Amino acid sequence: MVLVSEPLLPPTIGLLETEDMDAAMTFSHIFRSLHYAWLISVIALSRSVSATPAVNVALQASFNSAPYLLELLLVTLPEQSAGGLSRLTLFYRETAAEENATAYFPLLDRIADGYFVDCATDEELYTKFLHAVQNDGHITTPETISSLQFALSIHSAAPRIEAHYQYYDTSVESSLMVAQDAACPVWVHFDGKQYCSPALDRAQQAMENPSLEVLPFDRVLGGPVDHNTPSSILYADITSPMFRQFHQTVSKTARNGETSYRIRYRPAATATGRSLVVNGYGVELALKRTDYIVIDDRGDDSKEEAPEASSPEAEEIVLEAEELADLKPLSTSELRGLGLKTASFVMSSEDPFDTLIKVSQDFPKHSSAITKRNVSDPLLVEHHHNREVILPAGYNVVWMNGMQVEARQMDAFALLERMRRERTLTGSLREIGFSGSEAVRLLSHSSIAESKVDTEAQRYDYQDASEGERVIIWLNDIEKDKRYQDWPTYLTALLQRTFPGQLPSLRRNLHNVVIPLDLTDIKDVQLLAESLQTFVKRKVPIRFGVVPTLATSASQEQARVIYHLSDTYGLSAALTYLEA
Repeated sequence: MVLVSEPLLPPTIGLLETEDMDAAMTFSHIFRSLHYAWLISVIALSRSVSATPAVNVALQASFNSAPYLLELLLVTLPEQSAGGLSRLTLFYRETAAEENATAYFPLLDRIADGYFVDCATDEELYTKFLHAVQNDGHITTPETISSLQFALSIHSAAPRIEAHYQYYDTSVESSLMVAQDAACPVWVHFDGKQYCSPALDRAQQAMENPSLEVLPFDRVLGGPVDHNTPSSILYADITSPMFRQFHQTVSKTARNGETSYRIRYRPAATATGRSLVVNGYGVELALKRTDYIVIDDRGDDSKEEAPEASSPEAEEIVLEAEELADLKPLSTSELRGLGLKTASFVMSSEDPFDTLIKVSQDFPKHSSAITKRNVSDPLLVEHHHNREVILPAGYNVVWMNGMQVEARQMDAFALLERMRRERTLTGSLREIGFSGSEAVRLLSHSSIAESKVDTEAQRYDYQDASEGERVIIWLNDIEKDKRYQDWPTYLTALLQRTFPGQLPSLRRNLHNVVIPLDLTDIKDVQLLAESLQTFVKRKVPIRFGVVPTLATSASQEQARVIYHLSDTYGLSAALTYLEA
């Protein structure tokens, strides 16, 4: 990972490059530290004044928190999606959100067997759950565990759980003829009926308009979801004691190939309604004094002498480990170049990532010591080169294994997903014999980046010459139609002054627009008969053409009619037919 930042406060980050994915996963801790560095700094500053209370800021979601066991389950498990490796010419199936999809139903078996029933606190539940996924072989590497912990800290699975709950409240309950929340806290939807008994021996009621389609958050056990295989959908709170018997019965039939099994979560009947505090967001807090104090500091730079800076090799800076009773204020001269000095200090340390975390978490405490350091010559040369070649001052750029991270994706959730994709990619390279550092160097190699640069804009051949010019129905011909006979034909007319955004009136078919239309759709017909015809009548210097689509049998019949009228009686007959 490479970060280039403008030397401004808070401290900037020099050039950092991960040699393996263990170091890459440490970025999750850095990201959290950077987001909350301002909050920690405010609290640290407030400690120096005993009368000033600490400032605490929290962001609450509009929905309540889910059971901790359910969140642990979904943070560990992904939703499958197709993904491509844009930097390599290969494609593969990847996990888009979480860690291991194959562990879902085995972990549900663990829950149904009562493995976590004796956990009294969330801490005990977390410890036992992490022990279970490691012993069962679902999560084995340190970087995967670190990713799981990061995802759990920002509650990345909470929106998915809330989607389950809202689907149940809005779509499922309305299909039940009689409310059964009290009598059926856990139930199975099978064969269009509701079963409240694990034995599935007696239906409670029929369901109105039952929908068996596969939803984006569904995971299926057993046979495919189609008309040939009976489908069982379990609506349950997995922390309910009744979940055990239902899961064992339905999962057994699914593993025997008799049915397909899906579980969808519903809110607990005895939900506590605890608010969900959302992490992973940065918040700006501006403090303003109501009294104004005017101080003339115009002569500070000339009167005070800046402390003599020693070379990086001459003096070793040690970060303060203890809390300071008072923070030393920095002068104007000491603030100049503080960003570059911080970057140099981070890069020259034995563990840059660990140093970056410490500095970011309590920058005001360490800033005084960092000002005594000079910027190393290699970093200064590289910094000026980056400013000249890569980006100007005032901008920040982040690369992860050679791929640039866009500014709008610099949030905890997007970075978590991106790091998982990078870990999956480096893992696939390790499987074919590369080491971690070799995989990173390969992905960040300049040749791969250069091969993906588009030197020209993508172009399309819209012409129908290979089809005998019988596909596109042109509404006008600027070079032949009489309505354009007063327009100049010489190319120098392109240089004539026009209003901003207006195309020059030139009797050449330079600008062409071809639109596919479904002539059985009333909106497409109106677009052709009204809007496009208006453009032609107003002599807009564009040649318009349409291509009838053939998606359905009705559209094919309509296309035959339009082609016949246009070829036999002319375009006006075809337009008259559509306007009728």
